[in-house]
Amino acid sequence: MGFPVLFLHEFGPIEAEAFLTLASELIEEDGVVTAEEDALLAEYIEALDVRGFTYDAAATAAARDTMAQLNEVSKRKVYMELYSFAVCDDFEDPAERRALNDLRDSLGLDAHICSKLESCAQELFDVYGKIEEALTAEPSPIVVEK
Repeated sequence: MGFPVLFLHEFGPIEAEAFLTLASELIEEDGVVTAEEDALLAEYIEALDVRGFTYDAAATAAARDTMAQLNEVSKRKVYMELYSFAVCDDFEDPAERRALNDLRDSLGLDAHICSKLESCAQELFDVYGKIEEALTAEPSPIVVEK
């Protein structure tokens, strides 16, 4: 799963709702909302403390405008966090890739930097996966004497 709001803690209610709108748009892009995507969205809704959020496709343009007004670093955070929605189900659909590319372009972000952010996010997912494996691993049958 993703890393909910690790980098969006400074968002106020307007930015948070705009982010959730773009996240909802992204997860619906391929026509299938997986359980992983739905769970990740619920985690973000809770972490961003947006009560009663419902996706309104008509609000997408306004959400993009809100995100476009952010500073460069915040735009990059938004991109990286939205990337987590595209890959949280372990599959990046071509429609999701196109949506990410469109988002990148609408925010005026550098493609090379976005690619680096995607790599960092993947590495973070891998670390979280290893932590989850260690937390849920069966005890070793080998006894270590001290």
